[in-house]
Amino acid sequence: MLSSPVWRGTPVLAFCAGLVGGGALTAVVLIVAGSLLRAPLPAAVRWALVAGALLAVLLRETGVWSFKLPENRRLVPDTVFRLGRHLGPLQFGLEMGTGARTYLPSGLPYAAAVAVALTASVPAALCAGAGFGLGRALMTTANLRYDGDNGWDGEWRAHGRELRFLTGAAFVVPLAAIAVTAWSGTP
Repeated sequence: MLSSPVWRGTPVLAFCAGLVGGGALTAVVLIVAGSLLRAPLPAAVRWALVAGALLAVLLRETGVWSFKLPENRRLVPDTVFRLGRHLGPLQFGLEMGTGARTYLPSGLPYAAAVAVALTASVPAALCAGAGFGLGRALMTTANLRYDGDNGWDGEWRAHGRELRFLTGAAFVVPLAAIAVTAWSGTP
């Protein structure tokens, strides 16, 4: 479906804008819900919960621990295209960008959700949400532009172990830096 001519030109931009918007919308929901959760918890407990969630996800990503994470195991339906050449891809992107209506190939967004809900400021949460949407946009557009024979998916599967390690490291290092900075600023 993504290789069809409907995805040429501005519909791809509308789709990517929807992904970023969906990520930002999810961040807003997480920050509101997190405000209720974080109020009674001291900073040390919140960061311990973030660390525990991250450790569990990293163990899952590396295959040490196997457990299912909640996800809506169905794709966004083709009916979103009833809205036309531009609004259809925008809605499709928005629904994918929330992460609530489709597959999540990694558990790292779950750890990010816990970190956003329990520790992030509003600007940091919006940046995390937009980053999620941009990551999905990058993955989708890379797949679209690779070839027409699902070669990108084959490459992803062939190098999955290395990619899981790299994406995990790319997630852990900045989160650790944020945690150290936040912890050193806490009285």
